[in-house]
Amino acid sequence: MNSSNTHQSMKEMRKLFLYTLYCVCIVMGITSCDTNTPYYHYAHTPIDGWEKNDTLRYEVEPLKKGGEYETIVGLRLNGAYPFRKLYLIMEQEIYPSLHRRTDTICFNVTSKDGRFIGNGISYFQYTLPVSKDYYSEEDSIHITIRHAMKRDILPGISDIGIRLLRH
Repeated sequence: MNSSNTHQSMKEMRKLFLYTLYCVCIVMGITSCDTNTPYYHYAHTPIDGWEKNDTLRYEVEPLKKGGEYETIVGLRLNGAYPFRKLYLIMEQEIYPSLHRRTDTICFNVTSKDGRFIGNGISYFQYTLPVSKDYYSEEDSIHITIRHAMKRDILPGISDIGIRLLRH
């Protein structure tokens, strides 16, 4: 076998290996989807200032399974956030029942000496379980979040997220 045939054979084996690896990754990605987390989404806010009247919106598509679900709110902020706590108002409207729920959420973001207590180095991540509710199959949920701080514009908040976890 000459060197050009060997080189060509090595190229074909490499292509086959990469193709196989690609297929395995696709199959793993499809089969590893978390069916107990039907919704997980972060909405971005302007890092230089989230305005009080700027409401974040989340639309949970009709649920495929009924049961008990936990709603978890996530927060990402940086060192420009000027307060020890963050208060949020979360409103949920469930369709088709039109049931409404409003929660006031408080994140403790710094210790008494002003150090950020979230996970991270330059951006800090926080999560807070808010509620456990029973939803029926095909329920959809419209969620809005706004801040409830006295200051009209809050700097340093980059993202607010919603995770719905089925138990």
